[in-house]
Amino acid sequence: MLYNALLSFTAFMFCLSLFLVHRASVLERDFRKLQGDIILQLNQPRSEGVNGKMAKMSNTREDIKPSTLQKAQSSLKVFSRRVKREEGRAPTSFLQLTANTNKQPDIRGNIAVIPWTVSAQQGNTISQKENRIVVQEQGYYLVFGQVLFKSPSTVVGHVIRSWGSTRTGMTSTELLCCLQEMPDETPANTCYTAGIVQLNQDDELELVIPYRPHGLISMDADETFFGVIQLN
Repeated sequence: MLYNALLSFTAFMFCLSLFLVHRASVLERDFRKLQGDIILQLNQPRSEGVNGKMAKMSNTREDIKPSTLQKAQSSLKVFSRRVKREEGRAPTSFLQLTANTNKQPDIRGNIAVIPWTVSAQQGNTISQKENRIVVQEQGYYLVFGQVLFKSPSTVVGHVIRSWGSTRTGMTSTELLCCLQEMPDETPANTCYTAGIVQLNQDDELELVIPYRPHGLISMDADETFFGVIQLN
């Protein structure tokens, strides 16, 4: 009985080995065929392909390249024009005046006018005329002014106004105003104001101070100044 079982098992294993050898041979043959097909297609020209698919893909890429190149060239042209425009643009104009330490404020009725001197200037659209600032172009400007006061127990300040020509002559318009209450002890305080205003060509700007007989004004350049910056 045991001998017959061993004989049957041996025969089964032999048949199984033959089947596996056959399957391995078939798989090896299929693999070599697939490898040959792949090598054949890789060696074919791009324009031919299989059923025209490769040719279509190649044509699609060729269609995309000119479009991408055109976009890149267009962006480069826009950037070049922007750079040229920035290079050709005039520098920002500004003018800053500081108090002239060699002179004293000029009293005109109920106001005091500080004698100014140019401390910084750029461009040709803003200039000085006596104690006023003149703009040569219409547009928006940043106007600023600061005065250091030394007046105890009082309210001090300054006004920045513009003068423009009208049918009736030169008229003034108050643009900015600064008020500061001075302390009783150590009476020294700055009054600073700034703002964006629209000005016309040939408008003149001046900073005036309501006159205080006992008020003192610092004439140091870093404490009392007046200026305009062109914004457009």
